[in-house]
Amino acid sequence: MKKLLAILLALALVFSMAACSSGGGGGEQPAPADGGEGEGGETAAVVYEDGFPENVLRITYQAEPESADPACTTADYILMMNCMDTLVRTETNAAGENVTVPSVAESWSVSDDGLTYSFHLRDDVKFHNGEMLTSDDVLYTVDRMLQPERAGRNSGWMDMIKGGADMLDGKIDTLEGVGIIINGDYDLDIILDAPYAPFLACLSTPAWSLCNREAGDRADEAGGGPLTSLYGSDPEYFCGSGPFMLDEWVLNDHVFLKTNPDYWRGANSMEGILIRIIPDPQTEKMLFDAGQLDIFDLDHALDQIPVYRDDPAYANNLNVKTVLGTSYLSINENIEPFNDVRVRKAFQLAIDRQTLIDTQYYGAATPAGTFLAPGVPGYDPDLGAIPYDPEQAKALLAEAGYPDGFDMEIVQTTDASTSDIEVNDAIASYLEAVGIHVTIKQMDSASWYDLRGTGESPTYRTSWTADFNDPDNFLYEMYGGSGNKRRSWNYYNEDVIKRLTDARYIVDEDERTAEYVWLDNQITREDAAMNVLWHKQKIRVLQSRVKGFVPMWAGYGDSGYYETSLELGN
Repeated sequence: MKKLLAILLALALVFSMAACSSGGGGGEQPAPADGGEGEGGETAAVVYEDGFPENVLRITYQAEPESADPACTTADYILMMNCMDTLVRTETNAAGENVTVPSVAESWSVSDDGLTYSFHLRDDVKFHNGEMLTSDDVLYTVDRMLQPERAGRNSGWMDMIKGGADMLDGKIDTLEGVGIIINGDYDLDIILDAPYAPFLACLSTPAWSLCNREAGDRADEAGGGPLTSLYGSDPEYFCGSGPFMLDEWVLNDHVFLKTNPDYWRGANSMEGILIRIIPDPQTEKMLFDAGQLDIFDLDHALDQIPVYRDDPAYANNLNVKTVLGTSYLSINENIEPFNDVRVRKAFQLAIDRQTLIDTQYYGAATPAGTFLAPGVPGYDPDLGAIPYDPEQAKALLAEAGYPDGFDMEIVQTTDASTSDIEVNDAIASYLEAVGIHVTIKQMDSASWYDLRGTGESPTYRTSWTADFNDPDNFLYEMYGGSGNKRRSWNYYNEDVIKRLTDARYIVDEDERTAEYVWLDNQITREDAAMNVLWHKQKIRVLQSRVKGFVPMWAGYGDSGYYETSLELGN
């Protein structure tokens, strides 16, 4: 691999040439990088300084991926999404609807009582080690996630299976014959403890990425046990069945995924994917403008949104996807005066969402009126955004007994981005204008999560993006089960919490959707239990050679690149 010196020399050469050709004008952005126009109108070829072939997709990650093991990460899914398969997939159809489609599971049926899911698997899915994927690997995938000694971080996606809680408690050591019945190499039943309407959609999450038993056992042994398994960290021991294979992992530098020639859907036309670890957005921008990167995620550099969006040269090079999620400010009803709904509503009305979107996100978001995002079943577009009404906010505070306002804290992590800090400062200014005096407190990420988990955290700002396309993944995740305290909501409407639980088991789709419309309105607007802010857009700039890129259906950062190809010869 080329070292830093080679990178700097390559960039210096590119920018030196660009400066000479601009006639000293400065500040002019290069056209979508195909290397620039040569003599006679020919396009000059890009010389890639990273040492990888031309037919490799070049993308970035801002930090080292945590793991390729679905049991070991709840955030970094890029390796699983490109190297592993799930039983089903979620795709966005031509009508813009997110639908569940077959993947490794070729077909399935659900019993009338909603408890038993019977799957028939494809018989042509091969793991990267050459083994065929069978029903036993599905059983192994679930068993390894629920092993208490492994401490699987995604066990919540599987503990609704019959016997799952007992396995997590160490009472049984496998779900075979309990919650999973093997009916043949390519046929199995998964039995739930209780009907769970979102279960099929849940199976499309990266947490359900299918693992190979032989490779997993070998990786556990090499690592000294399940808790320290090498399955997700060492290419020698990792094994999926997806379109790309984990080939090379150089810490703090890059990960290379090689194309799987035996992929059951057909091999991708690229030679692979190079994921470069680049934490600095300015370096990322320079590399993209020099043609050394194929995709630039503008979430990493929000101030660059107008640079590319408003430049006609990039009109056909932008990929814009509304995120299936919501940014919000939390409300802890155990902290006075947020136990008063009038104060909570004043807290909502005090913030000018549209101005914040325009000034902080360059218009790349839409104001939110509910927690459910557009595209999620149960979203009600008729409610509209929460209005900005500072005078009404002041009146509500006075009515609640706080004519002079009150003091509150917003907590943020010490590694928060400059943009996040600026947004929190702007929010604090809006709140100050109605008499709500804000102190912004910083703490390290571990302390932030620990405090939130106690149920005692002051207000914090974050966002939620769909793991699977169901309102349960939004509302129950926040306010049902342990989430109510674990996320420091302490929401007291017991009737709503009960209805959230009951909604998980409603079989009739129309009835269930109507229930979530009511629940979302009750929680977000009537009880003002959350201060929803906006639904963001994910904007990427693509080099002209990138064809067929399809963003992840929910719009978050990690994507699968199976549909992507590269136009060569430029």
